[in-house]
Amino acid sequence: MISERSFATSFSSFWTEFFPMLTPSFVSMVNDGYKKNLKDECGVPLNPIPKNPYIKDASIVSEFAFYLVKISINKKSNIEKIFSNEKLRKQAECMALKIIAQYEGNSEYRRKPMTKIDLDEGRKLALNYQNFLEGRGKGRSIEFSPIVPGAGFLSQCKADLSIGDTLFEVKTVNRNLAGKDVKQLIVYLALQSATGDRRWSKAGFLNPRKAVYHEFFVDDIVYRMSGKSAVEVFQDLIAYVCTHDVQIDIAF
Repeated sequence: MISERSFATSFSSFWTEFFPMLTPSFVSMVNDGYKKNLKDECGVPLNPIPKNPYIKDASIVSEFAFYLVKISINKKSNIEKIFSNEKLRKQAECMALKIIAQYEGNSEYRRKPMTKIDLDEGRKLALNYQNFLEGRGKGRSIEFSPIVPGAGFLSQCKADLSIGDTLFEVKTVNRNLAGKDVKQLIVYLALQSATGDRRWSKAGFLNPRKAVYHEFFVDDIVYRMSGKSAVEVFQDLIAYVCTHDVQIDIAF
């Protein structure tokens, strides 16, 4: 079994065959053509949040912001109140450290506690999430980390953020979207479709650091990458992962 991340960054022959139009120029078009700015309650575009040079591990800060927002939604409270609550803030920090340890393949791995600079940048990122959810998520069901069943050699995975009929993959980075990001999103959509419940008709990306998001119709984007319907492509992808034996070499 392998993760959706490994699948998205490997198997180049598969991706080329199934998505021949998923080229650098296509990804560039997605970056520019579907981009929208995050805005505050008055409709004013939010500012990007540059990475503080004193932060050593931006991934922990990104995960902290994610879980801070998740807690705020569950508690039906705002970011500032959750952040000022030491117990809840510590809970978000512990969850962030735990998930980074899992990504690195060591469940016993522990980092040093987050610094004040780390925490403050996480708070700022979380506020951008909050503005996005107050606008795009108003009146819609919101679910963080929706579970997506595995299939074949792909293990069960967790997507990032579901808002109504739209699945958002969160990328808290300074770079633009890359082909591997699009592939990872496609994997989630295909796996969910294989359950018989095609839950998401739209999809996209949220970047609280750059204060932008991208959103598109799944049928449209899949057709533009493959020349086939989403239903057909998803069926073919599932058939591939269910009928191939895969061994991944791990670099030490």
